[in-house]
Amino acid sequence: MILRKGLSSIRSFVIQPEVLTETIEFLKDVGRQGYEGFVLWAGNVEATSTFRFTSALIPDQRGIITHDGLLVTVDGEALFKVNKTIHGRGEILCGQVHTQPSSAYHSTTDDHYPLVTLLGALSVVIPDFARNAPADMETWAFYRLIGCGEWEAATNTEVVLA
Repeated sequence: MILRKGLSSIRSFVIQPEVLTETIEFLKDVGRQGYEGFVLWAGNVEATSTFRFTSALIPDQRGIITHDGLLVTVDGEALFKVNKTIHGRGEILCGQVHTQPSSAYHSTTDDHYPLVTLLGALSVVIPDFARNAPADMETWAFYRLIGCGEWEAATNTEVVLA
């Protein structure tokens, strides 16, 4: 039933500490090399309006520097591996996290080419290649998927560390 409506009724996302630690370590590592990185989060609905992230998945990816900026690509085989892993764990893919070299924002590319496509999913953008994470969490940008290619700031959403 929840998947037909997506996760739009979720108002609270809880992040397990190990999920956040693994995410930040990876993003800092690729950031030191001058690239953006991408991490996927999975977990399960815990209560009517709460989702708990219990897994960080780092798909095979390729950071690219273009004249217009930075880009991360993840091919179909890597996404298949992520989905197979999540299915095997009985989890739901509901979060994506990536970095920006400066301030945190959702670009047009982020809007139209997400890796997480479940209605109500969470997208987190961490500024400065995650250099100051997690101490700078107040500068992170949080978005919710509201439709195809449509994200809005997660103003009615609480994101907490477990």
